[in-house]
Order: sequence, then C-alpha cells, then structure tokens
Amino acid sequence: MVDLIGNFIIAADAWTGNIQNEMDARYVEQSSLTNLFTEHKFWGWAGLLSIFVAIAAIFYFQFQEWEQEDQQQK
Repeated sequence: MVDLIGNFIIAADAWTGNIQNEMDARYVEQSSLTNLFTEHKFWGWAGLLSIFVAIAAIFYFQFQEWEQEDQQQK
C-alpha cells in the first residue's frame, strides 16, 4: 500500500513538472519598456534623460520661487 502511494506521488510530481516545463517553454515576454532599451537604445536613453531633466527643472524652478518668496517676506 505504501509502495502504491509512493508511486502515485512520483507520477503526479513528474506530470506536474512536465506541464510547468511546457508552460515555461512557450512563454515570451512582450514588454514595450524592455524593447525600448534593448532594441531602440538611443530613444530609450534619450527619453529617460528628458524625463530626468524635466523633473530636475521643475524642482529647480520651484526652489527658486520659494527662495524669492522668502526674500520678499524679509
């Protein structure tokens, strides 16, 4: 009886392992962001740089505005 249960567990494990391997083999990642940095390197990095520059400019001008307000209050 124990041998029968052991054989069933081994067979079930092998069956689920095959299903998992088949699923993994057919899976293909389709990511626009990944493709942007692997296939179109210039545009990906240029876009990332433009986002960084835009955020830096927003912070810079906001801090300038706050400093100007502080100077006017004094």
